[in-house]
Amino acid sequence: MREKPPLDIDAVPVPMTTEKGPTLWRSLEELADRPEVRRQIEAEFPDVVQASSIDRRTLLRLMSASFALGGLAACNGNGSDGKAPLLSQSRTLPGSTPGVPLTVATSLALNGFGRGVLVKTQEGRPVKIEGNPLHPASLGATDVFAQAEILSLYDPDRSDTPLRSGSPMSWEELTNSIRPVRNELVVSEGRGLHVLMPPTSSPTLHRLMAQARQLFPFATFHVFSPVDDGNRRDAALASFGRDLDFVYDPTRADVIVTLGGDLFAEEPGHLRYAADYQARRRMRDRAMPRLYAVETRMSLAGARADERVPLRPRDMEAFAQALAVALGTGAAPTTEAHPSVPKLADALRRAGSRGLVVPGREQPARIHGLAHAVNAGLGAFGTTVRAIEPVRSADDGTGTLADLVSAIEAGAVSRLVILGGNPVYAAPADIDLASLIRRVPLSLHLGQHRDETAEVCHWHVPEAHPLESWGDLRAFDGTVGLRQPATMPLKPGLSVEELLGLMAGQNLNGQALVQATWREAWGDGFEERWAGALEDGVIAGSASPTVALTERFDLTAETAAPSTSGGIDVVFVPDPSVWDGTYANNGWLQELPKPLTKQVWGNAALIAPETAAVFGLSSGDAVDVTVEGRAVRAPVWIMPGHAPGAVTLPLGYGRRRAGRIGDGIGFDAYAVRPSGRPWIATGEIGKAGERIPVVSTQRHHSLQGRDIVRVVAPDQAPAPAADQPSLYPEWPTEGHAWGMAIDLDACIGCNACVIACQAENNIAVVGPDEVAKGREMHWLRVDRYHAGDPADPETYFQPVPCMHCEKAPCEVVCPVNATVHSSEGLNDMVYNRCIGTRTCSNNCPYKVRRFNFLDYQGTDYVASPEAMNPQVTVRDRGVMEKCTYCVQRIGAARADARVEDRLLRDGEVATACQQACPTTAIVFGDVNDPASAVSRLKQSPRHYALLGDLNTKPRTTYLARIAPSSENG
Repeated sequence: MREKPPLDIDAVPVPMTTEKGPTLWRSLEELADRPEVRRQIEAEFPDVVQASSIDRRTLLRLMSASFALGGLAACNGNGSDGKAPLLSQSRTLPGSTPGVPLTVATSLALNGFGRGVLVKTQEGRPVKIEGNPLHPASLGATDVFAQAEILSLYDPDRSDTPLRSGSPMSWEELTNSIRPVRNELVVSEGRGLHVLMPPTSSPTLHRLMAQARQLFPFATFHVFSPVDDGNRRDAALASFGRDLDFVYDPTRADVIVTLGGDLFAEEPGHLRYAADYQARRRMRDRAMPRLYAVETRMSLAGARADERVPLRPRDMEAFAQALAVALGTGAAPTTEAHPSVPKLADALRRAGSRGLVVPGREQPARIHGLAHAVNAGLGAFGTTVRAIEPVRSADDGTGTLADLVSAIEAGAVSRLVILGGNPVYAAPADIDLASLIRRVPLSLHLGQHRDETAEVCHWHVPEAHPLESWGDLRAFDGTVGLRQPATMPLKPGLSVEELLGLMAGQNLNGQALVQATWREAWGDGFEERWAGALEDGVIAGSASPTVALTERFDLTAETAAPSTSGGIDVVFVPDPSVWDGTYANNGWLQELPKPLTKQVWGNAALIAPETAAVFGLSSGDAVDVTVEGRAVRAPVWIMPGHAPGAVTLPLGYGRRRAGRIGDGIGFDAYAVRPSGRPWIATGEIGKAGERIPVVSTQRHHSLQGRDIVRVVAPDQAPAPAADQPSLYPEWPTEGHAWGMAIDLDACIGCNACVIACQAENNIAVVGPDEVAKGREMHWLRVDRYHAGDPADPETYFQPVPCMHCEKAPCEVVCPVNATVHSSEGLNDMVYNRCIGTRTCSNNCPYKVRRFNFLDYQGTDYVASPEAMNPQVTVRDRGVMEKCTYCVQRIGAARADARVEDRLLRDGEVATACQQACPTTAIVFGDVNDPASAVSRLKQSPRHYALLGDLNTKPRTTYLARIAPSSENG
């Protein structure tokens, strides 16, 4: 393959703002107007352009074959080879009606913190997850990880039998082997026993750990997570003399300054914070809040910020120190203050107690301490931030991974129990945990997969999925949510509670273990409170109270001057799709375009355009990243807005034993992650002289530079499209007229809507090769645009589902009337009629139609039939598909209203994308009802139609993004 010439950053023009708004671009290559990119954007079939040279005759042969196969597939009565989902046999459940879904309230963990969800089950099998509106961490919304738990539940690679040294064993053999070991440990009071587990907020697990310590007083518990909050813990100890968690309240904030991290994606309360921030922006009685993001890599909060300050990690402490000094706190830094410091300090000073500084978890403890001092000086504690007791803390006797390593090296570990997680894969590079575990005489691993940790342990025990087991979890603010099974166990396994309960001499029954915790806490009236908590999914009044603070800030020490040594700053971050590697075997998440790079099926080393110019790199070039003598090879991705002099490495890829989906995808950033500096290290990068393919969707479905995202001042309205004559007839307006409004000022690009749509509508996973050809099947995409200087651009997100045009250009060109207009304004697809001509897609200006080029339900990436929503048809090869406005939900609500002899209520029908959105950016309803929420939004001065000058009269319309004002800025 001919080597791709590097992009000349200096030659890339800086786009100007025109009268219609900012000039938008999606990649640096597009901004540079490279010919190969222009050809791909202009092509209707990008997979043909990506192929090597192809003549017209061959192209026509391929197209005619496609038409013939499409017709053949349409005539095939059973093209799915028996793999289409069948309804389960109805079960006799109290209060259930066959065919009517049941909803179960439960909690799911992310990094040990609980998020309340509602699980819809159909005949005993979970098919969809929604947020629990009663839970403070979700407020009815979800993130991509909660949505994807459905697919993880039905993962065929989940462990289903105990293993001894890799060989399958029966549960009886496991019991017979473990019983004498436990008896021996009881006699020795746990000498030589060490337990390693991820951090947890579960009150039941904390109780069982305490009881296990009583039974085994010489045993040691260790906690390890690759997404660790050690810097926050150290800063709290230094600043307040105790370990604390901090809960933010963006609804009360006028000015927010983030120092790294991602307030809307990586914080324990990220869903709530995103919702609260948008609620604050909608307050009419107060001026718009200001959000400033000081960060190395672009984050969702940074993309949404009124002003970003790209900053190299080694300069962050001096920036924070200068900010503190400007606000009257701490010693002056040894270097000149960053030019943005006076503006941010002035904004915070004017905000006073309504100001807030939020440091990211990756920042050193010194920066967290400075943020605490600034918040205290502003009077923010008690207003925009409050301190609570640590949500995940067990007690002072818990050790770290480093403590376990030292114990193994000293020969003090004879029995090792690993309760969940995958520490062998996620351990720092300078800890050879696999070799250390092999030195332990007996090791046991409880996990959902036969992963890298299971490989080196003597025993592996299958772990039950959270949707199959009992438990409890605290949310970011301490609120307790119960975890109850949404289905009978699909595979045999134990929960962490059950195995720990077995060690503690308790009954091997998850429900009884959780009930014992709350029976002890509640005393009388247990049964009534238990029933209410199960129904609500939340224990009322369980949020942690605010802790009174005793400040002991020591800010007299001078801030270290920024390092002038060579090298590049290396930043490690959890991946927005697979987190720390936990979700690596989830096809929905692997194929989900990352919010900012739009990369799928892998990770890349993110660098700034300036850094790429220095090293002569283009996106896809391979580099060797070296940290403390260890190297990993990775493709680079040029990230507009990234700080120069730094490289960001997403965690969670390069798995060896994830499963059939996740094995061998991407590079392993843990291979160079040092234990001493797990978040920010210093290293080197060198050009490797080869290219590694990076699959990204950012050039797919381009609208070719038209008036797409509109940005207006707070008191300004976008220019309306002129009415134009049309040959299309007007549709009648009687009855319901369904429509959607999407507020671009609220969208944070989190992708929750995309994954919710996929889960609801049985959308296929096609794999990296098909995505590279432009054949991804998502019915809803979130386009990401940049505007301005590539070094620090403005960033915009735009969800794009089907527009359901009243004058739809797709309908008139279909030769078999497969795409038709319903009486309520929906653009429907009749799958049985479709013969795959794709003329509808060719005639759609919004590029929202997806074609089944292959039998995607028969590939290695197919989801289990049990995971399919039985209310939605599973499409076959040769069929076009697209967003339906979740017509099955409209039908279900209409049936309920008919049974109850009433009209449909506003808000009764919620599409999957609308229900998942944490910021309520998507609103759906009846536009014929002038009092409906969607009608009110469509009367907003910010309302406009995408490509309105085409006169397609789309039912899906938008509200323009509000530009930052000069006030407070």
